[in-house]
Amino acid sequence: MFRANLIQAYGTVWNHSEPTAAANESDFKQGGLTMSIHRLRLSAVTLIAVAMAGCSGGGSPKPASPAADTPPAKAEISTEPVTLNFYTEGNSAVLADQIGGLITKKFPHIKLNTTVGGGNIKIEDVVGAGQVPDLISYSLGGVTKLKELQLVSDLTPLIKKHGFDLTRFAAGVEENVRSFSDNDGRFILMPFELNNNALFYNKTIFDKFGVAYPKDGMTWEGLLDVAKQVTRMDGGVQYKGFRFEETNLVFKNQLGLSFVDPKTLKASLGNDGWKRWLSTMTAFHTIPGNDLDTKISEKDEFMKVQTLAMRTGPNFMSELPAAVGKGGFDWDVVSLPDFQGFEGKGSQFNAPYFAIPPTSKYKDQAFQVIDYMMSDEVQTIMSKQGRLPIVKSDKAKSEFGTGIDGLKGKNLQAFFKDTVAKPAPATIYDTIAKTSMVKKGIRGIAIDRKDVNTALRETEEDINKQIEAAKAK
Repeated sequence: MFRANLIQAYGTVWNHSEPTAAANESDFKQGGLTMSIHRLRLSAVTLIAVAMAGCSGGGSPKPASPAADTPPAKAEISTEPVTLNFYTEGNSAVLADQIGGLITKKFPHIKLNTTVGGGNIKIEDVVGAGQVPDLISYSLGGVTKLKELQLVSDLTPLIKKHGFDLTRFAAGVEENVRSFSDNDGRFILMPFELNNNALFYNKTIFDKFGVAYPKDGMTWEGLLDVAKQVTRMDGGVQYKGFRFEETNLVFKNQLGLSFVDPKTLKASLGNDGWKRWLSTMTAFHTIPGNDLDTKISEKDEFMKVQTLAMRTGPNFMSELPAAVGKGGFDWDVVSLPDFQGFEGKGSQFNAPYFAIPPTSKYKDQAFQVIDYMMSDEVQTIMSKQGRLPIVKSDKAKSEFGTGIDGLKGKNLQAFFKDTVAKPAPATIYDTIAKTSMVKKGIRGIAIDRKDVNTALRETEEDINKQIEAAKAK
């Protein structure tokens, strides 16, 4: 009914209904399954002004775990044929084929009727059309939106019923998930991979200028000196020392600072912590020749143009072999730098997740999908393809990146040094604040050449203005 109604209203939905390909490790090679995903062309029904990058939430978590003791035996679930309406958007959308292939093979009675969001396809439009999914995968920045649309439910009863062991999660994950449930300790999301960062560097540029490679365990303050050494004009080519993907590092918030005061719901950037963070990160763009060029991404500067010596941001390891094949690109990674005095504290949690809407008639089957995606078997397969396992499995960790050509000998364990930090105080307006920090804070200094105090003041003013506008809706 979901698929038929949606086709009638908006167009074509991809339906992974037949087991046309074996869902084994080969399904996870570059390219995955060959089924195409026809994107819906939806007209806007409703618009909710919440950005979808990074993470939002509120309150402090309750530490109790429903599965902290020995997990109960898994319940018997009906094997009657069912169709799960599955909506996926954000970074997790690229896994639609892969998830479909795995589930088809593991659970022949479960069919995934998959809608891939993005562009003109919005979850609020699907819901507005009366087509509420049974299962959703989304980027963490969309938590506030899903909560406002009432598309999340407490997974605790299903966790107990299916005997899911929460102690399998990497350190810090459970505490962070509970922090997104409005201070009531519920478990409303099931993250399925980590989104750790590392520092990528171009060995050729370092060799060219006779500069020592960066090392694991550096600080941002120390990296600034390295960036200065490899920012040079040579043969008419401007080589840049370092650039970071702005939104990514704002959301990672390594100092654990609050963006909005949970009590006053006003921006809380006027403090020494944010002054330090912004001063440190924008100092790289004050290096002569290391200007911030927003017309090209840091990924393309590093991988395609190959004039950027170092970068950090979202993991794109699966794309690196192609770059190596085209131009002999020689690269490696080290651990993400820390702020001095915060070594080993980690970064704020930022990962894609599954959610089950409360209206689903097939919650057990939806959780079966989640449970299997969290198994050591699937986590190991995904780890081989460069997706960081969110479970403690040593096997999954040791296989990280082994399924991607050209990664042998790379310092891939550097990714595991970026641990999950304790959750910072958060509010439903954090996404507004984080977006403004990029546009008004970082770029206010790096592009408009404002001083840090002015940039922070103007960022606060912009955040508060947007919060008041959001409240008035």
